[in-house]
Amino acid sequence: MKYVIDTNVLLTGISCPEELQDAKFVITAMVLRELEKHKLSHNPRLAYDARVATRYIEQNQEQMIFDTKDYTVQLGDQFDPNYADNKILQCCVDNQYGIITNDLLLKQKARGLGIQVLEQDQDECTYTGYIEADVDDERYASLLHNLDENVFELLPNQYLVINNGNKHVDLLRWTGETHMHVRPRGFETLYFGKFSPRDAYQRCALDSLRNNPMTVVKGKAGTGKSLIALNYAMHQIEKGKYDRLICFVNPMAARNSAKLGFYPGTRDEKIMDSAIGSMLCSKFGDKMVLEELMKGNEKEKQPPKLLLLPFSDIRGFDTTGMKAIVYIIEAQNLDVDLMKLAVQRVGEDSKLIIDGDFEAQVDHTSYEGINNGMRRLSEVFRGQPYYGEVELPFIYRSEIARKADEM
Repeated sequence: MKYVIDTNVLLTGISCPEELQDAKFVITAMVLRELEKHKLSHNPRLAYDARVATRYIEQNQEQMIFDTKDYTVQLGDQFDPNYADNKILQCCVDNQYGIITNDLLLKQKARGLGIQVLEQDQDECTYTGYIEADVDDERYASLLHNLDENVFELLPNQYLVINNGNKHVDLLRWTGETHMHVRPRGFETLYFGKFSPRDAYQRCALDSLRNNPMTVVKGKAGTGKSLIALNYAMHQIEKGKYDRLICFVNPMAARNSAKLGFYPGTRDEKIMDSAIGSMLCSKFGDKMVLEELMKGNEKEKQPPKLLLLPFSDIRGFDTTGMKAIVYIIEAQNLDVDLMKLAVQRVGEDSKLIIDGDFEAQVDHTSYEGINNGMRRLSEVFRGQPYYGEVELPFIYRSEIARKADEM
């Protein structure tokens, strides 16, 4: 059997059942044109994925068939003759090809035309919290007129990032019953000044923080995980919606780094001397600011606004009645048992934020693979009505940091 591969499959990677590893895959002229366009995209992630897809085709030519014919759509009046997806369908009908695509609407059309659709193996670890869809004006209008239809099979609180070519068009969140437009505004805090999300993915993260009692923000170093979490948390505390920020920390030396031995001082002083403390100081700008937040105001009988708790001390702790935002920092350095312990500390009147990167920043072998608590939490909680998860793909820290990611 021969299968036409849609562009979106090449961009995300082909994952077919083992018994079809010897199948032939058809690369159409429409797909080649789309890849060429995406290679020149201003979206660095899309441009990179298009280059990887092109190399994949080159390295697997023995399994590829190149069909460079421009097909004339003759499927019926309801099929736009200028739409690339319809030309791909015509190619399949004319040549009795099957199709491999991640586009649910294209799958539905293909099945309606009697075209065999090959389902890919699904990797549970690739969940990003959103689906990206490249739609034309006609399909976008159809989506807006049918917001109650979950055509992309989104999980509750999963996002739909809508693009038209290189242009970002809209952002929607599936509530479990309908799609909601996502248009979070920036804000200002006393500690950080003005904050605005820089792209669609950061807007997803901010929207999830605002709407869900529990949010995971994941991504590489420099993508803005802690910046978004801390800005949101302090904004909520300043507005009086929550009373304090409680950080659960598991201080770990970076993998393969030299250990400096015992640190003298109190519990807070030891945490402040760790990588976690360095991160907090860099975000708040001054160690003295953090110390003031951790002291509170005894004269006015105000409790500390910031509490740092190492995992060694959280068993038996309960945030019920504290109106707290619980923030688990660098959560990739937790195993399943530690993550379970932390989540079970959170009371009904608290909000939970978790950040980390279990793909690239795990600092000890005991937290790797299926034993990683952050990975397991994602698998268990995704789809729950109170849970959101967003992966941030773009590094904003600096040009140097972006280049270093290639090392």
